[in-house]
Amino acid sequence: MFRRKKQEFGLLPHIKTEVYGYNYGAGQVLGWEITKLGIDQQWIKSQGEDVVIAVIDTGCDLNHNDIKNNLLDGKNFIDNNSPQDDHGHGSHVCGTIAAENNGLGMVGVAPRAKIVPVKALGKRGQGSLDSIVNGIIWSADQKVDFITMSLGSPTNVPQLSEAINYANSKGCIVFAAAGNSGENSDIMYPAKYQNVISTGAIDENFERTKFSCAGDDLDFLAPGHNIFSLAPNNGYAIMSGTSMSNPYVTGCAALLLAFNRRSKKYSLKNYQDYINILSKNTISLTNISYKNKKYQGNGIVRIQL
Repeated sequence: MFRRKKQEFGLLPHIKTEVYGYNYGAGQVLGWEITKLGIDQQWIKSQGEDVVIAVIDTGCDLNHNDIKNNLLDGKNFIDNNSPQDDHGHGSHVCGTIAAENNGLGMVGVAPRAKIVPVKALGKRGQGSLDSIVNGIIWSADQKVDFITMSLGSPTNVPQLSEAINYANSKGCIVFAAAGNSGENSDIMYPAKYQNVISTGAIDENFERTKFSCAGDDLDFLAPGHNIFSLAPNNGYAIMSGTSMSNPYVTGCAALLLAFNRRSKKYSLKNYQDYINILSKNTISLTNISYKNKKYQGNGIVRIQL
């Protein structure tokens, strides 16, 4: 998540717990977001094969055993180095989408999708408006299928909107986290833009998390509490935030796109097509106080191909 200050952006607070002593070779963890929503049951139909996703964040651990084979060449907009993650947030997002289904470590929602790591935030979780905008434009020019950003600001920045419009014109579908300021705060930008698919978070009990922002521009809810994924230096971490629910939906969309490239079952031309199809099998919140679009969007994403 990012916060504007003199055109500087930074990650908003999210909950992180380091996992120490985890034995990568002992077997593969299937997180609750995989098992409780039946993601693993969909892999017989699609694993996100060759869907290309630009993750604009703090980079990725380029040598992590659980994702290195799913990484394509990325770019660093902070300096002239590689898009190596020196923070941790970006690796976690990338793993949630596309960690390999290799029987080791953990596995992402779309374990055969390809990630283009775009480093627009530095080791302190900060970056300039230019780094983010240039990251979007560059990603669109690489002809990626999706651009995902687990970041947000309460301020509408015209340059950001223009960059997303450019990405749309290149055929890119854009995803973003709703924000972590609570239900009394509106959805953050860029998630608030109509042409961006926005996602809030639920917990393991399929209840809306207290930290998720709310608003009429919310599209979906998805798992975003106690998510086990990658950390730098071949490590792992548990994180909570809409930063985690956003890559879950991005991964579901990758499953859908890869499946549709073979089946031709759906028309997938723009962001609204994805919203319409992903909305068909959503789960509604049980709490009657939150049963409207402001709090749950179109519901909890449950992909059924």
